[in-house]
Amino acid sequence: MKSKFQIHKNMNTTHRIGISSNAGAAAILGIALSCSSLAGAAENAFGDGKISVDARIRYEYIDGKSGAEDVNALGERTRIGYTLANDQGFSAMIEVEDVHFIDEDDRPGLDVPTTEINQAWIQSQGIKLGRQIYTLDDHRFVGHVGWRQNIQTFDALTTSLEIDAESKLNLGYLHSVRRINATSQDLSGIVVNGNRKLSDVCTLTAFAYLLDFDKPVLASSDTFGIRANGTFSGGEETYTYSFSYAKQSDNSGSSSSFDLDYIAGELNANAEGLTLGLGFEILEGDGSTGFTTPLATVHKFNGFADQFAGGSLGLGGGLREGLIDYYAKLAFSIPNANVPITLFYHQFETENVNDFLGSEYDAVATYKINDHATLISKYAIYDSDGQEHVAYGGKDKTVFTLEVNLKY
Repeated sequence: MKSKFQIHKNMNTTHRIGISSNAGAAAILGIALSCSSLAGAAENAFGDGKISVDARIRYEYIDGKSGAEDVNALGERTRIGYTLANDQGFSAMIEVEDVHFIDEDDRPGLDVPTTEINQAWIQSQGIKLGRQIYTLDDHRFVGHVGWRQNIQTFDALTTSLEIDAESKLNLGYLHSVRRINATSQDLSGIVVNGNRKLSDVCTLTAFAYLLDFDKPVLASSDTFGIRANGTFSGGEETYTYSFSYAKQSDNSGSSSSFDLDYIAGELNANAEGLTLGLGFEILEGDGSTGFTTPLATVHKFNGFADQFAGGSLGLGGGLREGLIDYYAKLAFSIPNANVPITLFYHQFETENVNDFLGSEYDAVATYKINDHATLISKYAIYDSDGQEHVAYGGKDKTVFTLEVNLKY
């Protein structure tokens, strides 16, 4: 989904980029112009230099029903990056990110005004060292949370090895995770993720995520699992599917003992531009601890209202009684308008005890204006039955967002 259209710069050309009068945005503009003036010299020393610009303006409305979560916010996120590369396999990047709001007192709680070094890495022969965006598979266990304004990054050493034409091995050591709320958390994280394409019908992935957090904000754990996904045909229809299973247990950094399962599956039928899908996700809980995915893009799962996002990260005591999410989706495009729309319905309940956790309706629509600009809108309505006996769910919530994304 993310295209990288980048503009070559040289030291004899001045480029003006309109971002904002905000001090943080002005600072990154200065950095971009400095990079531009040094590009010619860098190209001689290292190879081609490129500047990239990625900006987003978003309006976000949240009705938390209770009033405590109400938001009516207009904000902007700007990233400016500079990448060097040569034909010997060496590359390096530095990227600065700025997030700010028209009214800093009226904003989503997780989107914190900040200006920071978003990425700063060097790479040679497929080995990348430094602050970087890092994702694996469907983002359920390792993701970048790109939906929020401040994207999640890692201070890490990572590599991806091509074993053969059908097999890949991803390895990583994660030293810290830099969160979407402008905080960071140190950890000792070992990532092993290998996949093999058995056929067009099936790609099989095995993974191990061994996470030991320095602070007990999130639970340390060892997670081992498998994932299968693929495509197959049946007459005029095409089907896609995915299935995941994982086992999670405590390790030396954990404050309690646990042994929990994760199971998820999805099947989609595609015909004549229409997609129908059914899926489920189960995060087990034992009454005191729930299965957690502390490095995930949690917004992608369990509804756009994010009612269970913090719990699946492990915050607020986690999903102690577990979570079951049954969902259906319908995807189509408006004729002659090129506007893809996807609709979701979720029904939630606990896994360990008999407790209904409400339902949610979601919608997302996208319109590509041109190669540089895309409009995206999301709408979510979470309805609680008001009878929950656990500490998560239980509050009605409505969310609406409208944004324009600009990339050069």
